[in-house]
Amino acid sequence: MANIPPGIKKYRWFKELRRFRNYTRDSYRSWKHRTVLWVKESEFIESIRGDYKLTEEQKKELYNSVIKESYKFVLHDFDEKSPLVSIIIVNRNGLDHLKRLFKDFVDNVQYPSYEIIVVDNDSQDNSVAFLEEISNVLPLKVIRNNENQSFSRSNNQAAEIAEGKYLLLLNNDVEPTHGWLNHMMKSATQSENVGAIGARLVYPDCSGSRHNKRNSFKIQHEGIAFKEEDGFIKPYNWGNGEPFRIRGQLDEPRAAVTGAALLVEKDKYFQVEGLDEEYIYGYEDVDFCLKLLQKGYNNIYCSKAVLFHYEFGTQEKHKKKEIRQWRLNNQKLFRKRWNKWLRRELLLDKLNCNYLFSDKPLKVAFVVTETGENSSAGDYFTATSLAKGFQKFGWEISYLSRVESDDWYYVERDVDVLISLLDAYDIRKIRSRNNLLIKMAWPRNWLDRWMFYYPDFADFDLVMATSETACNYIKQKTGRDTFLLPLATDPEIFNNQVEANEKFRCDYCFTGSYWNDPREIVDMLDPESIPFTFKLYGKNWDEFEKFKPYYEGFIHYQRMPEIYRSTRVVVDDANRVTKRYGSVNSRVFDAIASGVLVVTNGDIGAEETFKGILPVYKSKEDLSKLLQYYLSHEGERKAKIRELQEFVLSHHTYDQRAEKIRDSLESYIRKRKMAIKIPAPNWDEVEEWGDYYLALGLKKELEKKDYEVLLQVLPEWVGDGDARCDTVLVLRGLSRYQPKPQHFNIMWNISHPDDLSIQEYNQYQHVLIASEYWAGEMAKKVDVPVEAMLQCTDPELFYPDPDDNYKHDLLFVGNSRGVHRKIIKDLLPTDEDLAVYGAGWEGLIDKKYIKGEHIPNKELRKAYSSCKILLCDHWDDMRDKGFLSNRLFDASACGAFIISDNVRGAEDVFEDSLVTYEDTNQLKLLIDDLINENKIANKSGTDLPCLIKKHTFYNLAKCIERLSSSS
Repeated sequence: MANIPPGIKKYRWFKELRRFRNYTRDSYRSWKHRTVLWVKESEFIESIRGDYKLTEEQKKELYNSVIKESYKFVLHDFDEKSPLVSIIIVNRNGLDHLKRLFKDFVDNVQYPSYEIIVVDNDSQDNSVAFLEEISNVLPLKVIRNNENQSFSRSNNQAAEIAEGKYLLLLNNDVEPTHGWLNHMMKSATQSENVGAIGARLVYPDCSGSRHNKRNSFKIQHEGIAFKEEDGFIKPYNWGNGEPFRIRGQLDEPRAAVTGAALLVEKDKYFQVEGLDEEYIYGYEDVDFCLKLLQKGYNNIYCSKAVLFHYEFGTQEKHKKKEIRQWRLNNQKLFRKRWNKWLRRELLLDKLNCNYLFSDKPLKVAFVVTETGENSSAGDYFTATSLAKGFQKFGWEISYLSRVESDDWYYVERDVDVLISLLDAYDIRKIRSRNNLLIKMAWPRNWLDRWMFYYPDFADFDLVMATSETACNYIKQKTGRDTFLLPLATDPEIFNNQVEANEKFRCDYCFTGSYWNDPREIVDMLDPESIPFTFKLYGKNWDEFEKFKPYYEGFIHYQRMPEIYRSTRVVVDDANRVTKRYGSVNSRVFDAIASGVLVVTNGDIGAEETFKGILPVYKSKEDLSKLLQYYLSHEGERKAKIRELQEFVLSHHTYDQRAEKIRDSLESYIRKRKMAIKIPAPNWDEVEEWGDYYLALGLKKELEKKDYEVLLQVLPEWVGDGDARCDTVLVLRGLSRYQPKPQHFNIMWNISHPDDLSIQEYNQYQHVLIASEYWAGEMAKKVDVPVEAMLQCTDPELFYPDPDDNYKHDLLFVGNSRGVHRKIIKDLLPTDEDLAVYGAGWEGLIDKKYIKGEHIPNKELRKAYSSCKILLCDHWDDMRDKGFLSNRLFDASACGAFIISDNVRGAEDVFEDSLVTYEDTNQLKLLIDDLINENKIANKSGTDLPCLIKKHTFYNLAKCIERLSSSS
């Protein structure tokens, strides 16, 4: 909650407005004269839908319909004591615009107290002479600049001399309609919390425009909304391009409004320091409104204030190159300031259906086997039940069907959340233009297939599981947190009010299909030996002779409530992929909600989910006894049903599941998010790169601090896969990254310092360097903060753990990269027991030394713990500039004794656990002396716990948290 600006919590009155607004819109449709106009316009729009070519008569008709509409709104009765409004107009060579603006200005204002300040930026078209002429009849003064100032600077300049309590920023290229200022002032004076007021802007005749010729007399602007596009949370005009139709008369909340007609109190204008002068004709008004919003003020769209806006006529006069440069500069600045905050607020706005930052609610897509009433796949009905809960929030729903979709990996851009119910759906194949898409997995069974058969499980943003056992199993196998979400029931479908059907009447039944996979009911249920009527529903049970007399065939899901209401006991058979993990089948919840007793073989689920109150059978004898007892003791059966039904309806409905998912999504959206850029060439080779394990160790510690961490290999560095991230950490070795302005970018220079320039360092907001010496040198030369951050180790992975399989006198672990590594070149040939592990050594050294190409990271501690001496070296620039290899830290944590080339600063860090050498002779003498004289034990006196505590991922994560929190 600490990240939410205080103003975001003050929209309660906006919600009341929204409720009334919806009511009012519906009421308008019943007003006869408005309905006639609406129908007439709809028919007219339809008739010109093709190329939208308008005749002069049609243009006149549409223009007049907008003008007439403005006269239908009741004006507030302002008197001469009303607050003074300073109307600020910026002009440069806009004589034609000014003439149109002031043609009927007095008649249209309908507000008694205003002054006009025109800032003229060196016009050469007689604009000033025209203004001086009309100043005789209007309260108008002119500020004359000798050069073309920016929109921000010009408005700030006028605001400084304005005498009004309110400022109205007004473009010179607008044509107001009747009562526009009266309506805006009524909105402005309704509450102390009001920030900026915006108007409804309408396109005029655009037939001569290159870009807007199809928009004549349509809506241009009803406030500012936001959307993600190429990683940028981009503002756009709410309602743009929609037909001009009758809309509600109530004010509506907006995150921002346009500066073409923006009203605000002067004091509030200066509270946020006015318009930011770093913007040049673009984004300054949106930036201004967001500053007001963060101050706790509420920005408003006033639908009654209607103005034509000839914006296209102004912008198209500028040179394309000039406009493009403005836009790029403005976007860069806006991204840097607002992207992180807006990304979070946009998703929260859609989640809560506040319609403040977005004109759309959250949209959820379910991945299912098939859809429709005749579906035989239970996942669809699970999805539809959950969807009903989502729809009560106001969310939109869609489905991606394996059977029916032409391409179920194509996800529409307006989908915000994808929930996969199928392990076979590979989310790495998704194609979506929404880079903020949240991907959720809900494994209800087949957990091993979800985790191990497909490569995408780690890419899900959120994972849900149906039992505590399943959550723990996923955590154990993958390390990722999973939240509990059992199946549930929909009491609107399954309840006591459903009428029984004589066709389905029986004492007990089973509902479920046989898919050629073992089911315990086959061996445990013997209907012939139980003196009560039984019916069996599902597919493929005719394969079993003993069930044929009782088999009723497949029944569609819609008939299930009748079936449950027509029996007294339902037998549940949790199959092998649900029972093992404690999952509880839908039939259990549905039957109980219908007022029917259930007996189950799912003992783990019965204990975890039902707290031991659900009857369980573990054998054929148990099942027979349970059925005969409850079917013979009506009082006990009804008492148990009441107990179970109350429990299910209190804890296990899909409305409750929808609330849990909503809360989990909100928590996820609020999390700080970071991308770690790993320079590995692809995911297939990533485990051969030490940088990957650095990233994993840091990821683990950051997730403990409630970060969401995305790992990206080299091909993923470009593009918008990191669009949801606030912070980017680049592990800078051989590969260079181009930082993006919407992120807080941190470089961790871990190797190859000679490849970096001052210019590259300066592209980041903060630089970490894995060398005390080089960090000190660079801090003197670059413009951004620099600090030393040495490499580190994970004490949960690296600790003393000897293993005879790795027992050698000398050990070297590292790839050759096609060249002799320094310490190996200096050592060979040798008669000592040397083991070399790594790729690319064939043909470079005698094969007797090569023991393998790769040691799994989880095995490395055993190798380090078992050798007498670990050999380590560094590339030349790393050695000279004090970049200590991560191998030194990991091996020291395992208690290894290390010989290294003479890297600057190593002995200061590792003390007696490491010695360095200068040349070949010294290296061989050191090895001979240490091994043959058995002096290693006397040399390793380092305080390992102290070293480990100082150089761990925990400390690195603390540093990253500190830096990203300050962004």
